[in-house]
Amino acid sequence: MASDREKFLIRNTLISLLKAVEGMVTTVELRNENAVTGLIQNVDPFMNIVMEDVVFKSYRGISHNFSSFFVQGMNIRYVHIPDEIDMRAAIDQEVNREWRMRDKMTREIRDAARKRITKRQLQADKETTLRRRQAELEEKKKINQEET
Repeated sequence: MASDREKFLIRNTLISLLKAVEGMVTTVELRNENAVTGLIQNVDPFMNIVMEDVVFKSYRGISHNFSSFFVQGMNIRYVHIPDEIDMRAAIDQEVNREWRMRDKMTREIRDAARKRITKRQLQADKETTLRRRQAELEEKKKINQEET
């Protein structure tokens, strides 16, 4: 679970757009002129990126293959956003994700509270009905005793 600072960074920076790239193959250009192309597994709020099946291409043109690769956020110059991503929708979705989760949790808590209240009401109704029936039974006993 992300800390409050991390949540703030996701909501208030373009990292929300990078979160939309998770699970896609793209190229990350580094500040030292190198480039890394691969499947993005995770992007954290500090722009650190974990990638798999990576081809690392140095500025000299030499390529190396890696099964996994970690790019520190401060070393990133540019991230290529795939054409199939609608940037505005991706940002909106990521920014609103927390609110949707919070709303869902609020609904679940409210429903649980209603169930507890309903359970208490049922218990109270049972007790009231039991007392009423006992009172009626005692009245019948008194009437029967007076008749005999």
